[in-house]
Amino acid sequence: MKQKYTITVADMELNIISDASPDEVENIVGILDRRMRDINLKSPRCTKNEAAILCALSYCSERIAMQEAFKKVEKDAFRFAGENEKLKQTIESMQAEMDTLRKDADVMRSILDRASITAVAPAPTAEPAPKEPAKKEVESVQLSAFDEPAQPVAPAESAEEDAQKKKSQKNRVGTMFDLLTFSDV
Repeated sequence: MKQKYTITVADMELNIISDASPDEVENIVGILDRRMRDINLKSPRCTKNEAAILCALSYCSERIAMQEAFKKVEKDAFRFAGENEKLKQTIESMQAEMDTLRKDADVMRSILDRASITAVAPAPTAEPAPKEPAKKEVESVQLSAFDEPAQPVAPAESAEEDAQKKKSQKNRVGTMFDLLTFSDV
């Protein structure tokens, strides 16, 4: 509903009619009054009518700049809406692909589960070589996982000396690799 207001701008009283609320009218009048006073302070020869015209020109210029900025934002919004639709379609296709991959993974799991249930026991390994050489004249050679061939060992040595030599060869590899020597395999 339109109301009648009496306002004062740059010491000039005016009667206006507006649909705006009293707070809105007061806010607008305050901005205009400050701007006109600023113009009068910067240009003392400027009359109140000239200051009012300069304010009007300034507001028109700002309004045009705001309209152009709004058009640019509106254009960007339409462009982003189009890109957003493309992204939604991409997401939907990726979700469909993920569902297909999940189904395939489930099928593979079930195949692996069936295979592990029906798996046959592993074939027996080859028989180990005899521990003692067939002839006393044959020399045995011991290798560790990371060493050069060890010195030949005479078959006549005692079992205790043999165990000590194996232990010393393991220590050359290092404690971290003790489990990886050929003599333990």
